[in-house]
Amino acid sequence: MGAFEIRLVAVFFLLFSTFFVSAQTWTQKLLIAERDYDAGRLVNIVDNISGGFEKSLGEKGYTREEKIRALKLITKVYIFMDNESKSDESMIKLLRADKEHNLDPKVDPAELYDLYRKFRSQPIFRIGLRVGVNKSYPNIINTFGTGNTGIVSKIYNGVGESPNEASVNGGSGTGFFINAMAERYLDWGLEVGLGLEFRNSQYSVDNYITYGDSLQVNGINEIAQFAVLSTMVTHQQSFFRVPLLLRYNFKYDSDNSFVPYIAVGASYDYLLDAKYSEGNRTGGTEYKFDSDLSLKELDLIAKNNFSVFACIGLKMRIKTHFLTFEAKFNKALLNYINPNNRWSNNPLSTYDLAFVEDDFSLDMLSFSFGYTYSIYNPQKLKEFK
Repeated sequence: MGAFEIRLVAVFFLLFSTFFVSAQTWTQKLLIAERDYDAGRLVNIVDNISGGFEKSLGEKGYTREEKIRALKLITKVYIFMDNESKSDESMIKLLRADKEHNLDPKVDPAELYDLYRKFRSQPIFRIGLRVGVNKSYPNIINTFGTGNTGIVSKIYNGVGESPNEASVNGGSGTGFFINAMAERYLDWGLEVGLGLEFRNSQYSVDNYITYGDSLQVNGINEIAQFAVLSTMVTHQQSFFRVPLLLRYNFKYDSDNSFVPYIAVGASYDYLLDAKYSEGNRTGGTEYKFDSDLSLKELDLIAKNNFSVFACIGLKMRIKTHFLTFEAKFNKALLNYINPNNRWSNNPLSTYDLAFVEDDFSLDMLSFSFGYTYSIYNPQKLKEFK
């Protein structure tokens, strides 16, 4: 073979090898770079695989999994080349690409672990949004009526025994709420949260004015109660609430798909509005019912209240975020009714409906469904800067 033929073959092989290299996919280039790293050939790794992050090259770049592998490889290369600023920069990129990235002690070197611990990998805070239903439980402090309370009986939320031949018309006392909360993870499974909540709730009261009459039961004379006049009102209220909570998460670890928790807290509750959304009376003279009458404007309801609560729940992990399911009991600390204006400011219920509110705290049982979004900002910790 002459010199010309040799040069022609050499040019052919050069062009073929150039075409082969350029034809390699970024997946192949990443695999070659990982083998080079294992063999200790570090110098050209970063230049050879950096193009896979760019989508503007007219070809398919890395998949998400390959991007994480490439960033991790670049970080290790810079560590072993003693380039601290570049290794810090690539570690931040890695933590942004893969939130709460997990290292593998079987594969990852101790130097990578040492760098990783110097960075904030946990979310700076979380934002939770919950919606749910609640049920009211009036907790009676003192009983009141338009006459002798001995001949007045009340049933809340349709649960109780009515006088003979009297019907129960009240509803179940259910409402709804929406809650937004900012949460911060502390340590040891503990979180704190501060939120804003709108709660709409209601309770119903069946009120009976009764008289006693002799009734023979199984040959024995007994005094039975019969309703002279019966009233039903549905009391609806809305609150703006500011809850503060402390939550303990069981098995708080990124490897757990389900995280059960318990929480306790307290809330400031401000009354937005209250009214009788429904009211009727059986017996007595004619009456007038005004559904637009604001009990807040009449100063019949305490505008400010405080409550404490306890809840149990379950978080279902979706990558670095959560779906939440929660049951909560809320205990009000103060009287819901303003006792100073019970009689003088209450013409509707006192005179038209022959009904007077008891003193009570308005407790709640609620169930909710929500979504919690984690917000990250990976940075090198101050003590290592």
